[in-house]
Amino acid sequence: MTKGQKNIKSSKELPDSDAPPKVLMLIGVQCTFCGPMMQTLTELMKSGYIAELKIVNIEENMGLAEKLGVRSVPWLQIGPFELQGSRTKQELLLWLQRASSSAGITEYLEEVLSEGDIQSANKLIRHHPRAMENVLELMADPEAKINVRLGVGVIIEEMAESDMFEKVIPQLSEFLSNHDARIRGDDCHYLSLTKDQT
Repeated sequence: MTKGQKNIKSSKELPDSDAPPKVLMLIGVQCTFCGPMMQTLTELMKSGYIAELKIVNIEENMGLAEKLGVRSVPWLQIGPFELQGSRTKQELLLWLQRASSSAGITEYLEEVLSEGDIQSANKLIRHHPRAMENVLELMADPEAKINVRLGVGVIIEEMAESDMFEKVIPQLSEFLSNHDARIRGDDCHYLSLTKDQT
């Protein structure tokens, strides 16, 4: 169990290089999608896209599934990202590439927020506070979808007075001079919610 937990922790580091990510996959005996995905992931590992692949049957390790909050399989952790459901080879390749770049964090947050999945976004940020910088990137994106902007607002309003958020206030302040009035307005609102009085 300790060894497994160590592997899980190391697979959740934020990308700092182009190194291939580690992958954890949870499967079930009755899962019809798990077999093909396992085969695809094994092929991708042999091709050098994955540094380490760990596959766990949740029926033999219910404690791990509970700890990770997994309710259905297939479930993947690719680098810092958690993904549910079946994925094609093309989708897996895309997520493997995203897990090896800082821009991939923003793309992950954009995807989960566009689906209204604020819980997954918050989970990533709790484990990796640096991801709050990526949230601010989405806030300052004039092309961001309305669901993404709403999700960003919920995240910032929930964390505005936290010590974690205090570290990104200088970055947030930079958007006060943004050419987009909507972004400046959002920025003023979010700054007003913080503990910072400077």
